[in-house]
Amino acid sequence: MEIKQEDLGTQNISKEVTPQVIEVGKIEVAEDEFNDLKHRAEVSSQNFERAKKAELELKEFKELQDNQTLSVYDDEPVKKLEEKVSELNQKVAKAELIEKYPVLKDIWNDFETFQNEEDNRGMNLRTSAKAFLTEKGLLDPVRKGLEKPTGGSKEPFSSGMKVEEVKKLRETNFKKYSDMLKKGQIKFS
Repeated sequence: MEIKQEDLGTQNISKEVTPQVIEVGKIEVAEDEFNDLKHRAEVSSQNFERAKKAELELKEFKELQDNQTLSVYDDEPVKKLEEKVSELNQKVAKAELIEKYPVLKDIWNDFETFQNEEDNRGMNLRTSAKAFLTEKGLLDPVRKGLEKPTGGSKEPFSSGMKVEEVKKLRETNFKKYSDMLKKGQIKFS
């Protein structure tokens, strides 16, 4: 392919561009493509080496961490102290729980049995106590009733008729009197 000065406008370039072909086995690849593939292979190889190195470092770090952990807990005095601290923490937690829910003091053994059940293992101590007390019906929430009435008097509504009016209604219009009596509109006090 030949590029002429006329085709490029004002530029003074005239070169002949021909791709070079390198034979690798039976595949023919242009030099640019070959260089690109070679570069990609090197980058991939470098990434693979980095991944292997990171994996090896992680493995060494875990081994080092395991060795340090073992050396700290191998001492018997340290183990005894940890057991003592754990025991004291349990006592303090029990005391706080009994202070919050005094009912638990009498039924602590039942509560421990409840905690050791398969469904309740791993549950927070306070949450477990609430669940236990609720299940046993010992922790009933305080429920507020309806609002107190604010309007009107608390006296029942009277018929509004005086004794003389009722007597007159009975004597003059007995049918209306009996209907009102059946409906509860006339009350005797």
